[in-house]
Amino acid sequence: MSTVQLPSDQLAALRPEDVQLYLSSHGWKRDDSASTAQGNVYRFPSQHDAEAWIPGRRDLADYLERMADIVQMLSAVEQRNVWQILADLSSPPADVLRLQVSAPDATLGTLPLDEGIRLIEGARSLLLASACSARQPAAFFPRQAYREAVEFLQSCQLGQTERGSFVAKIVAPVPPQINRQSSFLEPDDAAFIASEPFARQSTVRLMTGLRHIRGAIDSGNYDQILSGVDVGVSANLCEAIASIQPEGDQSQLKIRMSWSPSRPTLPVAIESTVGFSQTAFEIVKEAGRKLREDTSVSRKRIEGRVINLKADPSLLDDFEGTVVLRADIGGSATRVQVLLTAADYKKACDAHRDGLTVAVTGLLQREAKLYHLLQPQNFSVVPTP
Repeated sequence: MSTVQLPSDQLAALRPEDVQLYLSSHGWKRDDSASTAQGNVYRFPSQHDAEAWIPGRRDLADYLERMADIVQMLSAVEQRNVWQILADLSSPPADVLRLQVSAPDATLGTLPLDEGIRLIEGARSLLLASACSARQPAAFFPRQAYREAVEFLQSCQLGQTERGSFVAKIVAPVPPQINRQSSFLEPDDAAFIASEPFARQSTVRLMTGLRHIRGAIDSGNYDQILSGVDVGVSANLCEAIASIQPEGDQSQLKIRMSWSPSRPTLPVAIESTVGFSQTAFEIVKEAGRKLREDTSVSRKRIEGRVINLKADPSLLDDFEGTVVLRADIGGSATRVQVLLTAADYKKACDAHRDGLTVAVTGLLQREAKLYHLLQPQNFSVVPTP
């Protein structure tokens, strides 16, 4: 093996747990007989001389040397340079989203500043739209401020840009899989996807939505884009794609997801790469307009009884709480979900306790079997006669 001098600060930052996870997810096997409390020995089955010893503690005197040995060994086994291996070992368990622009101006690994900023902002919009869809599929999300979606975005990190024309990279951490299942599941196993952590649900939803759009364009049946709401298509997703249309007639956009090896179980039909040429963007843009236009959203005042409450007040005074009202919509009793501020949530709790009717104004949107009242205002308790 070569003896490239690796940065000591990066070697010191490597965590034994992450290295073990990387090895086990790449086919290495722990040698129980050779492992001790001081460290674990891993071997690569197809190469008998491939051995890695992982220190059990970071305070060992030869920790840096041992980690350098592992990086060099992985480089030899995987036939990749040590810097790529070191970058992979340094990253948290994560799904990695890459947006690649192929254009004459990007051949040297650069883009005009404004276009580069749009690419990063577009990547964020793609993930936000998909996270909202993972929470509850809808044709359009007027308010993309769901707690789960916001927390997911806050956990994501901007990775170092890569060459290959120009590649922007977003790292979306996902927890490692416990009790590993079979690596391949039925293509549309909705129950499985729903059981996954929210971060993985969001990244899967992104790629299934993109795959549906790309398939409709390839088949020439553009109307099919509108039927993909349940797999992640929304006006917000289409608008995010359109916002990162690269400049130049010959330019193309490729969206690729590298799935975390620490969570290898995926639906069989999931795709990792979806590309869009210049002709596709106008189609996607029009589909987004149609999805937004067709969404039945109206601002109205509703009255009803509180039938369910859910909140996590913690120690903060500015928490938000979700309530479900039973209200009359179009002549029938309907459940309406509303996200309230802490002050309004407390009013809702009191009204629920006392059996009182409440009123609130907002954008009424139907999502699946439940109505949502977005941008709520003027929440109040209806005076009793």
